[in-house]
Amino acid sequence: MFSSDELPGLDRRSLLRNAIMLVGGGLAATPGGAIAKAVTKPKKKPARFFSPAQMVVLATVTDIIIPRTDTPGAKDAGVPQNFDALMRNWASAQHQAQFNALVDELGGLGLAKLPAGQRIEAVRKFDADKLAVFDETYVKFKELVLTLYYLSEAGATKELRYELIPGKWEPWTEMAPDARAWAV
Repeated sequence: MFSSDELPGLDRRSLLRNAIMLVGGGLAATPGGAIAKAVTKPKKKPARFFSPAQMVVLATVTDIIIPRTDTPGAKDAGVPQNFDALMRNWASAQHQAQFNALVDELGGLGLAKLPAGQRIEAVRKFDADKLAVFDETYVKFKELVLTLYYLSEAGATKELRYELIPGKWEPWTEMAPDARAWAV
C-alpha cells in the first residue's frame, strides 16, 4: 500500500471525494468551493533526478558496462535517461539516496578526465572491489542497467533476435557463430 508521503495530495478523503464526483454525486454532495479543493494539481517533479555532472558519470559507466559494438550500447539505447527517470518517478527515498551516493562514488573515480582505456580499467577495478564485498546497491545498479538496456527497443530488437510471432518450439537448434539470443 502507498503511504500519503508517496502520493502527494492524495489521501483517503480526497480519493473518496473524487470517487463521488466521478459517479455524479459531486455537485450534490460537496459544499460550495469543495470541488476546487478536491481537484488538486500534482506537484511538479524536477526535470532530472541526477545533476548534469552525475548524468555524465552515469552515461560513461553504463556505456562501459554495455559498450557499442555491432549493436547499440547502453548510451545509444537511452539507459542513462531511463535510469534517471526511474529514480525520479519510481524509486523510494532510500533507493534514491543509495543510487545518488553510488553515482557520486563513481564520479570520484574522475572518469571524465581519464583516457578511454583507463576509464575501463578504473570501472573494472571498482566493479571487482564492489563485488568482492557484495555491495547490494552496486549489484542492483548493474541489474537495473542490464534490465533497462534489454527492455529498450535497441536491446530487444538489435542485441537480441526478435520474432513477433514465434514459430513452433524446437528443442534443438543449431547455432551459427553470428546467432543471438531471443528477446521473447
